[in-house]
Amino acid sequence: MRSATALTREIDDPESAAEELAAKVKEGLVLERSSVGIVYGDADVDAAALGGCLHEELGFDIVGLTTMAIIERKEGYCDMGCVLAALTGDDVDFAIGTAEGLSPENYRGRIEAAYTAARATLPQDPKLIILFAPYIVDITSENYVEVLDEASGHVPVFGGVATDHYDLRYQKTFLNGTAFDDGLLFILVSGNIKPVFAMKHDFSGKVDRKGIITKSSGNLVEQVGDQTFKEWLEEMMPIPDEDEVVFHFQSTPFVMELPDYDASEQPVVRALITIDHATGAGGFLSKMPEGSRLFINILQRDNLVASCKGALEQLKEEMEGNPEYRYSLLIASTCNARHLLMGDTKELETDIVIEEMADASPDFNAIGFYSFGEICPTLCGDGLETKNRFHNVSFALCAL
Repeated sequence: MRSATALTREIDDPESAAEELAAKVKEGLVLERSSVGIVYGDADVDAAALGGCLHEELGFDIVGLTTMAIIERKEGYCDMGCVLAALTGDDVDFAIGTAEGLSPENYRGRIEAAYTAARATLPQDPKLIILFAPYIVDITSENYVEVLDEASGHVPVFGGVATDHYDLRYQKTFLNGTAFDDGLLFILVSGNIKPVFAMKHDFSGKVDRKGIITKSSGNLVEQVGDQTFKEWLEEMMPIPDEDEVVFHFQSTPFVMELPDYDASEQPVVRALITIDHATGAGGFLSKMPEGSRLFINILQRDNLVASCKGALEQLKEEMEGNPEYRYSLLIASTCNARHLLMGDTKELETDIVIEEMADASPDFNAIGFYSFGEICPTLCGDGLETKNRFHNVSFALCAL
């Protein structure tokens, strides 16, 4: 499989943006039997128009989501633009799954049906699911991962959740000329691919006081040990008076060891969004199962650098473990909270990607986006097993 990438800083005129992106891709790629396009675009772009124009220009399916900023190996960091990666090959097959109109009542059935329909079009089982997830307040995003993991028989799932510029109103997913507020999309990839994954956290700033979640409901943590969540938390740090606390805890994310946590895998990180001062419950972006162990990590810019470099070094080791396979594309799914913590050095992660990939072949491409949740398998048991996980405040990578 081969790839080509292109970046445009045109976000006001989707037709011009599509023409620029398509022209750049056509310069660097001869299409083979099976092709697909991945787009990460600024939340202010007309996503449906952009996807429709690209589909018309290139003649293959375009799947994408909106984001607050993008990464590209050749052009660097861009906070108002769109990036396209085109994948093509004679020895691979792609199938698109669409589950729209999702609600807490129907998401499971619709995602399962979408997977079944997409899988039926492939000649063999997929080896990778690239996920483009919507941000829906009433559905915690790891539900999407769990359903696809079960439906596919544990095929690796990688991707993220659509973002906007923190308005929480304009994020979309899109397929060709149709954009969705509540639609989940995915690309199944089968054939001659050997996807590898990496994700690193730097927990050097952790607060060594773990608590066990003893009472929770969905994304709400009601009790930690014999205390309310608020009582447990305020013994370690001050708590603001307001209910919406997402911005107050960007630099102090919560690390969670899930009930099935294996000592050889990385714990997941979770973002606190709300505190109910009357009940003492804490609301997170993700499900918070009872029996999980919580602790707090102090996240600073040096930690961002360490985790970013560590993940890239791990990914290169994984790639080197398949010397007979030629890797073509790196995809980075990184957290919007990390974007905020970078402050006036927004190019930080992009510059590290470019530096770490300096020795890679010129035709090895890299793209990335900032997400409301990163979806990446974690390795455990010395790399012998992967578990599909939903993450926050993470820097996740996939090479294919």
